[in-house]
Amino acid sequence: MQRLFLDNNGVRIEALFEDTGSDWCAVLAHPHSLMGGNMYNNVVASAWDACLSIGLSALRFNFRGVGSSGGSFDDGRGEMDDLACAAAYPGRPVVVVGYSFGAWVASRHAKRIDTPPPCILVSPPTSLFSFPDMRGDPAWVVSGGSDPFSSPHSLTGIVDADRITVVRSADHFWFGQEEVLSKVLAGLLGSIVG
Repeated sequence: MQRLFLDNNGVRIEALFEDTGSDWCAVLAHPHSLMGGNMYNNVVASAWDACLSIGLSALRFNFRGVGSSGGSFDDGRGEMDDLACAAAYPGRPVVVVGYSFGAWVASRHAKRIDTPPPCILVSPPTSLFSFPDMRGDPAWVVSGGSDPFSSPHSLTGIVDADRITVVRSADHFWFGQEEVLSKVLAGLLGSIVG
């Protein structure tokens, strides 16, 4: 694993990169920067494990103002640029896995580019943020059945119904369900990049 500092137009972005030599790379976006979110979060770590378990390269990073990344929180605007910078680094096709706030950033980033990368939105907090309509796009949702920040009905407004996986035993934070999440993500990632 390699520790990197990416240059996002003068803003230094801290990242970890595991290059397995695969044709694809997963780029992982963490939860809310002002609520303790960082690239070491349990859900981000579970996604990382899922990637490596199927031989997929992975890159996780800290949004601006988090850890050793420069800059300061920018209400999702600058964070979209941070994600774009991270996604450009591997030099190969990427699939973006965003968790919570990271899912919101990923969805908005995907809608502003002509050819959006495949995106997996983990626990998108639809009651806290307005998500764009990604139905018809290469987007999937993985959510907990006991997530207080999103309802199954709200998820069908984001992605196609057949691209929603609900893990009934999990809530928004996935504590104690990390292994289950990792298996679900490994299966989904394998089908996307396979």
